[in-house]
Amino acid sequence: MRNYKINPNEKFFFGQKDYFHTFTASNLNQMMEILRFFLTILLFSWVLTSCQQQAQSQLQDHADAFEKEKDTLTVLQHLQEKGKLVAVTNCEIINYNTEKPTPSGFEYELLSDFCKSNHLELEMIVNENLDSCFCLLDSCKVDVVAVGIGSNKEMKRRYLLTGPILMQKSVLVQRLPKDWNKMSTANEVENQLLRSSVDLAGKTIHLPQGSHEVKLLEHLSDQIGDTIYIVECDSLNSVDLVKAVASGEIDYTVVEEYVARMASIGLKGLDTKLNVSVEQPLCWAIHNHDGDSSLLNALNEWIDGFEQRNLNRILAKYVNKGNVFAPQKPSSGHLSPFDGMIKAAAKKIGWDWRLLASLIYQESRFKLDLESEKGAFGLMQLMPVVMERYNIGYDATPEEQLNAGGQLLQYLEKCLQNKVTDSVQRVKFVLAAYNSGLGHVYDAQRLALKYGKDPEVWDDNVDYFILNKSKKQYYNDTCSHAGYLRGTETYRFVEEVLDRFYQYQATYN
Repeated sequence: MRNYKINPNEKFFFGQKDYFHTFTASNLNQMMEILRFFLTILLFSWVLTSCQQQAQSQLQDHADAFEKEKDTLTVLQHLQEKGKLVAVTNCEIINYNTEKPTPSGFEYELLSDFCKSNHLELEMIVNENLDSCFCLLDSCKVDVVAVGIGSNKEMKRRYLLTGPILMQKSVLVQRLPKDWNKMSTANEVENQLLRSSVDLAGKTIHLPQGSHEVKLLEHLSDQIGDTIYIVECDSLNSVDLVKAVASGEIDYTVVEEYVARMASIGLKGLDTKLNVSVEQPLCWAIHNHDGDSSLLNALNEWIDGFEQRNLNRILAKYVNKGNVFAPQKPSSGHLSPFDGMIKAAAKKIGWDWRLLASLIYQESRFKLDLESEKGAFGLMQLMPVVMERYNIGYDATPEEQLNAGGQLLQYLEKCLQNKVTDSVQRVKFVLAAYNSGLGHVYDAQRLALKYGKDPEVWDDNVDYFILNKSKKQYYNDTCSHAGYLRGTETYRFVEEVLDRFYQYQATYN
């Protein structure tokens, strides 16, 4: 083989002689450089495309893995990831009220407590039409229907139902007969009222649309073998219907017992004594997500841990609240919306009703649902131990509260009867005992006797030792068995109740 050395000036001929191009060696080197450049670009593009495809594949794998992981989250975990629970309720005036600066309501307070314990925010919606509430649940626009729902077979088939929030009977609300207060006997009134389920035959009863009472009355109609005419109202709740019965717009409705109790507070001429059902559980409903019971289990665990006392207290706060069935403001010549009840309670214990009214004003300012930091509750601020003794709860009616308070006053008076013989003086001792307890009053009497005062006279005698029982000299005395007392409070209580009583005497005959 021959070796050639390329001369830069040497010419090369390609093709036919008539059509040729001449290239120098430097031209060829330039072409080689360009070719290498384009090959490099192609190689880089191929590598880049390959990397992008690989990256997209990895991203898709990550997305698929994320979706797979997300699909394994429970309903409760989804809510916690979202950070919010959405609930729908009805009966705005009781369950969720936004008229005040801060929201309130029975269902709202309960759900707020649940959400707080599960690190969730709460969003509440109000819809008076119960069918619409369940439509929202079916479309997954809400997580919970927070309405008292009867635990019947149809509801259990469609939804997951919590354990009982309340145990309640359903009762008939009807008007007392015309001029019932002028009738001579109770039997005359009773004979004109429905007192049996059979009496509902042929009657027209208005109910909130979709309420569990609809199914209840349909079943009852089959049982009695006669027709009960049911009118479902799509824009009226149970409270509205009770008001409609009182005003004469409709004749009958059926509501839960706790709703019916409200009628006795501010509306006159209503009867709610006919039970239409036995006591039954009222629950909340949640969507049945392929049997996922994580939210249901969390709600039930919370319900089981919620103290019944707190539940009754919260219920009473809204059921007995003045803004539900607001008692009319006292008209001229009246002390309170409860004058008639106070007079009846005072008569039972032999007190001047104006004295009892003064005590009630001192305790609660006539507020039904008032609860102190120490747990005293209601019109007469009865302590839980007293409520238990006289068998009343936080859902007690005004009459029940007044009767229990009256029994306590009777008991105190009986205990002091032999220790204070003068009835006028004894009232002051009873008031002091009502405020501080019998033990401190007995201590003050023993101290009065020891230090030369009259143990049966209040003013300038026993009251001195009540007033000064916060002093070590007296609460550590061997005569003192009940210990320390902030006596200024009890002293002022007696003074203020009596001063107001004297004013009432001068003003209200």
